Amino acid sequence: MRIDFRQVVAMVGFAATCGHALAQESFDACAVFTQEDAQKVIGKEAAGEAVNPKAKRPKVIPVCTYNAVKDGTRIAASATFKFGKTAEEVQRAFEDARMKFQTKPMLIEGADAFWSARTGEMTLRKGRTWMIVAVGPSQLNQRDLNDAKRLAEILARKL
Repeated sequence: MRIDFRQVVAMVGFAATCGHALAQESFDACAVFTQEDAQKVIGKEAAGEAVNPKAKRPKVIPVCTYNAVKDGTRIAASATFKFGKTAEEVQRAFEDARMKFQTKPMLIEGADAFWSARTGEMTLRKGRTWMIVAVGPSQLNQRDLNDAKRLAEILARKL
C-alpha cells in the first residue's frame, strides 16, 4: 500500500483539529446544580457526595448527585450534562433518543424535554446542552415525574 504525501498532510491536519475540538473548557455540574436546588426538590437534608480535598479533580465533571432520606426511603437527585459541537447535532441526537424510548413530551420554557418512564429520567435539550435529570429512589418505576420536571425547570433557567 502506497501512502501519498497529501494523505499524510491531510491526516495530520485532521488529527490536529480533532485534538483542538476535544480540548474542553472546565465544567463542574455541581456549579450549575447546587445543593440549594436539590433541597428544593428532595428536602432540606439533601447532601452531596463527599469530595477528597487531596485528590486531583478532573477538568470536566459532567454529573452531580445529591442524596437524602424522605419518608424512610433513600432518594437521590442527579443531573448529567452533555455538550455537542453544534445545536443541530444535539437536536438530532435528542430526537433519536426521543424515538428510542417510549416518551412523554414535556413543556419546559425555553427548552425541549421528554420524560421516559422506562428509564425514570427526564431529558432536556437547550442549545448545545443536553441534560438528563433523575429524582427518586433507585427503583426506576418509583421515580417521580413531577419532581424531575421541577428540577429540570430550575436547571433550564440557569443554562
